[in-house]
Amino acid sequence: MKYQDIRKFSYKTEKKVLKSEQHNFDMNNWLHSPYTCLKVRLYIELASLIVYLIQNTNIKPNHISYLYAIAGIVGGIFLSINNYYFIIVGILIIFFKVVIDGSDGLLARVKYKPSNFGAALDSWGGLVGEYSFIIGFGLYLFNMTQNLNFIYLTLLIVFLKTLNLKNYILLYIGSKKQQSSAYISKKFLRKKRQTSNNIIDFVKNLIKNGYNYQAKTVDLILLIMLIELNQGRVIFSNYFFYIFVLRGLIIFLGAILLIKKDDFFTDSAIKTQDTKKNNF
Repeated sequence: MKYQDIRKFSYKTEKKVLKSEQHNFDMNNWLHSPYTCLKVRLYIELASLIVYLIQNTNIKPNHISYLYAIAGIVGGIFLSINNYYFIIVGILIIFFKVVIDGSDGLLARVKYKPSNFGAALDSWGGLVGEYSFIIGFGLYLFNMTQNLNFIYLTLLIVFLKTLNLKNYILLYIGSKKQQSSAYISKKFLRKKRQTSNNIIDFVKNLIKNGYNYQAKTVDLILLIMLIELNQGRVIFSNYFFYIFVLRGLIIFLGAILLIKKDDFFTDSAIKTQDTKKNNF
């Protein structure tokens, strides 16, 4: 395809995806979110150029998805190295890796047929990036302050995220019904119950969003890091890290509360106990 055709196709596709129920975002509404509108156009333009250059090669969308995950890991590692230039490179990698994320899906639509595995791989790459960023962020704060508490808090966030009860329950139910956790999550978590408890609603919204660190927040933290590096001291980024810790605690404890409140096991086909165990 010609470059202009790929570019037009990318804009058309992204506009449709962003307007879907999942995102509900108008990329032409500059008054609502000018930065996001600008960032979306940046990665569309760069992703279109990348796809145009590699469309006639043997590179496949899944190869780019793996590169996306690797970029997240490398970016986090570079943030954790106590060296000015490594941190700068890490910031640039994390900021621009969204271009890689946009390139795999665009290449799949242009040259191949999008697959469920490719979508799952892309989502996995985002999860790898989240872990890598939070670990790199915590180690960056430790290197800048020599405060050992940032190491402990980093481990706490990873601990809370890994042992989230909601994720385990979804996997457990999925294994019982031989269905994917994504399907179970979609089926059970979309249940809406009327409640006058604002705290419960607040916790529900947090769990629904999970650890989805929005690009705007991450980009702001990266900008603050750039300023701090030139100042030679932590100024403000540590407060974002404390918010991540607090949010992780709320999500972890809230998941337990909601699973007990909402009936995740109403489907009669789900058996939480093997009846044969009663014979022992």
